Amino acid sequence: MIGDILVALLITAVAVVLGIIVHPVLFFLVILAIVWLFARRGTRRGVGV
Repeated sequence: MIGDILVALLITAVAVVLGIIVHPVLFFLVILAIVWLFARRGTRRGVGV
């Protein structure tokens, strides 16, 4: 029973750490992808294609 609690706490701790580390990275990548998409679309429109 104590082992199960320790495993649950370990999984929770790993999830919290990954949430703190990965969430800002994913947010930054989504913003970067949106900006890149609009930049390419604007460049394509400026060229006349």
